[in-house]
Amino acid sequence: MQSNSASALAHLSGIREDDDRTAIIAADGVHTYGDLRRRVTRYSDVLASVGLRPGDAVVISIEHGPDAVAAMFATLEAGAAFVWLNSDQPAARNRIVVRDCGARYLLADSSQGGKQLVADLAELNLGLLRTGESSEIFIERISRDRGPATLPANTTTVVYTSGSTGAPKGIVLTLGNIDQLTEWYADEVGLAPGAKQLQLAQFTYDAACVEIFSATRSGATLIMPPPEVKSDVREVVEWVRRHGVTHMASAPSIYRALVDALDSVGGAALDQVRALTVSGEELRPALVAKMRAAFPRADIYNMYGQTENILATCHRVTTDDEKASTVPVGRALPGREVVLRDGNGDKVADGELGEVWVRSRFLAPGYLNNPELTDAVFFPDPQGEPGVRIYRTGDLARRTADGELVFHRRMDHQVKIRGVRVELGEVEAVLLNVPGVVHAGVVAREVDEGRHQLVAYVQAGAGAEVSSDRLRTTLAQRLPKNMVPSRVVVLDRMPLTASGKIDRKQLPDVTPESTGSAPGDAAVGGATAQQLALIWSQVLTVQPQAEDADFFALGGDSLTVPRVRDAIKAGFGVDVPLNSFYECPQLDQMAARIDSLVQQAPVNSLGN
Repeated sequence: MQSNSASALAHLSGIREDDDRTAIIAADGVHTYGDLRRRVTRYSDVLASVGLRPGDAVVISIEHGPDAVAAMFATLEAGAAFVWLNSDQPAARNRIVVRDCGARYLLADSSQGGKQLVADLAELNLGLLRTGESSEIFIERISRDRGPATLPANTTTVVYTSGSTGAPKGIVLTLGNIDQLTEWYADEVGLAPGAKQLQLAQFTYDAACVEIFSATRSGATLIMPPPEVKSDVREVVEWVRRHGVTHMASAPSIYRALVDALDSVGGAALDQVRALTVSGEELRPALVAKMRAAFPRADIYNMYGQTENILATCHRVTTDDEKASTVPVGRALPGREVVLRDGNGDKVADGELGEVWVRSRFLAPGYLNNPELTDAVFFPDPQGEPGVRIYRTGDLARRTADGELVFHRRMDHQVKIRGVRVELGEVEAVLLNVPGVVHAGVVAREVDEGRHQLVAYVQAGAGAEVSSDRLRTTLAQRLPKNMVPSRVVVLDRMPLTASGKIDRKQLPDVTPESTGSAPGDAAVGGATAQQLALIWSQVLTVQPQAEDADFFALGGDSLTVPRVRDAIKAGFGVDVPLNSFYECPQLDQMAARIDSLVQQAPVNSLGN
């Protein structure tokens, strides 16, 4: 088997120092493949000089697109694996990831997020490498860890997802997984020199590997907006238009927000886009129709898979799908076989529901440091073919008469929030660790078409004092934002089944009205705060109950911010800057900001 170095650079990037093709367009301008090659060389020379070995992990936090791509390839070239960290995640969670992957070095930039991570991880005494403004790399601290490397052979990256036991689980990916998939993907969607692939996924997700490696291996251009643009769908739409993006990949909830943003600004259709890849959530026919109107010349590909196999099936969406009740996820990709089996492990007939089993030689090796979980879902090939294994997905699906797979639902308590996997058991485990909580149940409620929020229900022990605010604060300290429930409901009595388990079907369906106040009735301050509370309740479907109610704690996110901004502009006549939502997340803070903007706004006069 080839080394990571040969595969990543020879088969995925094709980078040469004299290559003047455009590799990346970022906020600071155009970067050629030659520029990228030189940057990779600088980084990998420094990484190799600190003694990285095969099986070592380097944790990375870099915002600048070209530096981020260079860091990934340079780490592979130096013989190690990369693991991305997100500074927005709680410090305790990032420390769990670093300890689990056994990283000896942190490679960080000088952004606020990079500085925050350095502080959060200080107690681990990692070696520290820094990137500078001129794409230089500096050794700030040498690691004193001389222990053995901890990752399996040929590991390229470890992607951490929600785990049902209360801690994130690391899924090991090799270059064999990524190389085979991205070669197929680039060919299927038509990535080639001249194509422009939007890089929208967070680097911590396997989707970012697909975006980056498929573009660089095919000589296409990566369009890499900065984090502040990625968090504003209107700005994303502007980047797509300005830079002539031809290829995009995201979850249905993101596409829905992009289409809404395009409608709100009254812009022309984005007819330069040629391919839209959809994955991570159910694609509904109504959204397909909206996507076709916004991207009239684009082919739409509905794809299905998990990080454990990256992608398993693909369906090229047709006009007939807009009239159907659901959009199929398609047929198995090359190198994969998808079989539907019942609870006894027998194949089911077409039209019947069965668990999706994926048979392939391109599956993830398993879960890092978790052999029990690995053995529970990965199995040797019954046919004995070398290198081939079986992965049980936990998804239920049916196959149509013409061989198309149609996703139905999960068999367990895993859900997707904005396309990101969430194990409800992990959220429940955090709640059960709070003193006084004796029962905890979490469910996902659909609040808009295709948009879900988490709702947590808890029961306190006799004499214990447990409040929703305290619980939400605890959750925010331990879980990523997308895993923090929008609402926490304290019940007098948790509904249980005869076997003593939580009866999720009997949990109350919480709505703004059932929280005890109708929209606008809560005592939330002055006139501006009350009107803003009404806007929040209409968009978030949850009523703020206090002046210090937090927009993001109530379920607000980058997808709902544009709708709130539009409502504020319609109601108050001012345009609230995007950063105001992060600087003033509380209701009273945002009300004060709106009042200030209203006072600063010029007075329109008619005939005076």
